[in-house]
Amino acid sequence: MRGLIITIALLLCACTPSGNRYIIEGSTSKADGEFYYLYSGYDVVDSAEITSGRYRFEGVVDSLIPMRNIGSTNLIDLYAMTRFTPVILEAGTITVAEDDNSPTGGLVVGGTEGNNALRQFVIKGIALQEQGKNAFSSEERVAINNAYDELVDKTIRRNLSNFTSVYLLTLSGNRYTAEQKEKFISRLSPAMRQTKAAVELKRSLQTTKID
Repeated sequence: MRGLIITIALLLCACTPSGNRYIIEGSTSKADGEFYYLYSGYDVVDSAEITSGRYRFEGVVDSLIPMRNIGSTNLIDLYAMTRFTPVILEAGTITVAEDDNSPTGGLVVGGTEGNNALRQFVIKGIALQEQGKNAFSSEERVAINNAYDELVDKTIRRNLSNFTSVYLLTLSGNRYTAEQKEKFISRLSPAMRQTKAAVELKRSLQTTKID
């Protein structure tokens, strides 16, 4: 009987969502009573009120659609431009801080594996982009393009267990052949293979083969 009780207790622990929850801890200079918003596309899916310069989102990780955008403008109420910053809703505590000089939309997102990796990719990618603007010879431009391709490859390979890999693979367009994309997908973690982006990418590859 005691063994059965322990087994049930373990099953109950495994079913609780505490290990699969995300927390977003944000700091801001905006006034108390204002809000930050989480978007899916242009739709607001959650909001958090600012108190003493801080705000907080919390929820269960959705393995199908882990990417959201965060911003301080509610487009439903205000027809104004806002800078969206992508945030990966993965288990753990995600930190968001304001920085007008940040290349990631005025917000610095980090604290978890995927968000840290995505931020570093964007920073390095923008640095290469700036080098490209100052490149005068075709050899320099080719070298910079190759460096960017290598950055994408390394970032994907190093993040097969988080959404950064799927995100970059989806954005890669014609950078990879169908066979290369299939190989990447096969190496993704089980949770990442279930994401909507990965499923749709795999479906598109299968459709291309049929066509």
